[in-house]
Amino acid sequence: MTIQDLGSVGELVAAIATVATLIYLATQIRQNNKSLAETTSAAINASYASINSRISSDEQFAELFVRGRQGLDALNPVEIERFRAFIQDILNVSVYADGLQASHGVQALHFDSFNVITGLYHTYPGIRDVVDSLEASTPRDLVARIRQARGTYTFIEGRRPPVVPGATADGREAQ
Repeated sequence: MTIQDLGSVGELVAAIATVATLIYLATQIRQNNKSLAETTSAAINASYASINSRISSDEQFAELFVRGRQGLDALNPVEIERFRAFIQDILNVSVYADGLQASHGVQALHFDSFNVITGLYHTYPGIRDVVDSLEASTPRDLVARIRQARGTYTFIEGRRPPVVPGATADGREAQ
């Protein structure tokens, strides 16, 4: 075997090693992207869990939220600020989730945050007032899209319990 033949074999081995390295790097990038998307989805869901926890663990705040979503007239100035800050928290998480879903940064969340905020906006005048007041500070024409969309998300108080044959008015089965 001549030196030229050894050089050709060396070039072939180097080409195979380069292809193997590229395949390995592509696999690592895919796994990293998947891990990042899962972590991001978990962070968004944790943010929503924190928002929900605030309502479920603080009866006074839950009462303020119920009154505020019906209209800001039912709240005093301090309550309006608390309600506004809470709605802004919801909107901020929605903006973040919406942007990530639009850029395919996350594959799927447990629910569609845009649909939820759209449902809140179109169902409750107090929330509509707060979201409208935040339009200048939201990116990507989000408030305009919320106004135009018709969310299909139904809030629990808007649902009627199923009719059970033989049930009483309070929904229990007749004896």
